[in-house]
Amino acid sequence: MNMKKILVPTDFSSCAANALNFAVQASRFYRAEIILLHVIDRTEVLYGEYPDVIQERFKAAANDAQEKLDQIKASIAETESIAIRTFQREGEVDELILELSDEMEIDLIVMGTFGINGIKDRIWGSKTAALTGKSSVPVMIIPYEYDWKQPEKMLLATSRFEEDREVLKPIIDLTGAFKADLFAVVFTDEDHADAALLMERGLHMTSYEVKLKKLLNTESIITGHLSGSKFEDTLQDYIQNNGIDMLAMITYQRSLWDRIFRPSATRRMSYHTTIPLLVIPAIKDVEEE
Repeated sequence: MNMKKILVPTDFSSCAANALNFAVQASRFYRAEIILLHVIDRTEVLYGEYPDVIQERFKAAANDAQEKLDQIKASIAETESIAIRTFQREGEVDELILELSDEMEIDLIVMGTFGINGIKDRIWGSKTAALTGKSSVPVMIIPYEYDWKQPEKMLLATSRFEEDREVLKPIIDLTGAFKADLFAVVFTDEDHADAALLMERGLHMTSYEVKLKKLLNTESIITGHLSGSKFEDTLQDYIQNNGIDMLAMITYQRSLWDRIFRPSATRRMSYHTTIPLLVIPAIKDVEEE
């Protein structure tokens, strides 16, 4: 991921502003261009009105949004030497984010989230998590209460022994840009694994560490095997105990049945994380464990 363009969708909330701040700070390291997008959902803003009233209210909303986009662009131009372009679209939020991502050949999407106790019916709650399963480019999720700091420790958390260098490349780029130390853990669900499997996976960590060092071309990597009955809690404990600043996870294509009855670990973590979460789409269509 040679990061040249970062897409930041915004609804002008403080949550979205926090995500934009992260993108601006990251752009200092990458010299990337920021693409700022605002989507007007006509069904949400203007539902239930008469046609002439709808047109007037929509026009007013569009003008107001453009004014805010221009103000944000001018403010960033005054304080940062970072290129920024603004776009305004009308329609379904997720669809238009993905459409502009393809159109502009975006390298990274940055969005905020309110977390598990936040407002789920707003864009940056449930829709941020949903986008991670649809995007073909990495999505960085920024928690609402997160304050920017240059990441010094980055953690790759997975339930499998990922060895695809193309999938791992965003992690290589980020740790290189931020000069961060890399940690990698493989998680095993104790409720779905017997003692033999737990032991086997633990022993496999040694050879996996060797492979990762070769794949990532670094000797500076700390690996570990985690096990527990609840992924989010086990991972949060590890993050806190090791002072992790940024988390990376890989999302895989899954069956409709699994998506309905067994929400992905990545999506669950997007509601629980207290640090930036980089969600990387897998290249191969494999069901997530």
